[in-house]
Amino acid sequence: MTKLCSLLLVIGTAGVAFAQPAPDQPPPPAPDPTPTPVVTAPPSQPPVVVDPGPHHMDMGMGTERPEEFSIAIGLGYLLPTSLETPNITSVRFRLPTGLTFEPRVVFANSTTDVDNGTTTVTAKDTEFGIGSLVRFPLIKHGRVDFELLGALDFDTVKHDPDTDNDGDATTTTTLTLSWGVAVNYWISHHWAFSLSATNPLVSYQKVTQEMIPADVVTSTTSFGLEFTPTVFMMVHLYN
Repeated sequence: MTKLCSLLLVIGTAGVAFAQPAPDQPPPPAPDPTPTPVVTAPPSQPPVVVDPGPHHMDMGMGTERPEEFSIAIGLGYLLPTSLETPNITSVRFRLPTGLTFEPRVVFANSTTDVDNGTTTVTAKDTEFGIGSLVRFPLIKHGRVDFELLGALDFDTVKHDPDTDNDGDATTTTTLTLSWGVAVNYWISHHWAFSLSATNPLVSYQKVTQEMIPADVVTSTTSFGLEFTPTVFMMVHLYN
């Protein structure tokens, strides 16, 4: 009997133990928040350089002047004079270095007939001349060039008042050397405005008069560093 009671007591204790609820479990860990996406900046692009071309007009580019060999035709005024009508013209040949030549060539022959009722007198004039004005840019400031000028001219003129008679012709030969300064303003790549002042340096003149029995020759040479400028202003169009 005692064994039976002990067995029942053990079974009851075990049932009570199985009937008790399981101890509380710790809560599951909270999930991590959604990570913030990392935005990567695109790689920087190199700056785009646009070629302005040879005719760009920006003063900082230095292309206001022709960069290649160019030819210009211009007209202007030999001062002082009325500004109503231009009275001088020239053609310029500009090298890439800026050295510019303004050549002059003359070959002329004219004949004049004078009829006095009984005879006809024919007068003849012949001229040959060659020379050039040279412009050398010394200082460049923006669109303005300060230039040094030099000029050499040779000219010979023969005047024969009567071609039927010998011994009455007169030939005049002149050789001149001049210097000067000029200011040239580049309005654009193709247009230029200039003010120039020239002065005589050396002058030689020889006059030969045909006479019988011998010719009469008179020569004059002058030299002097003078500043008595002959001023002229011109506008030129470059190709």
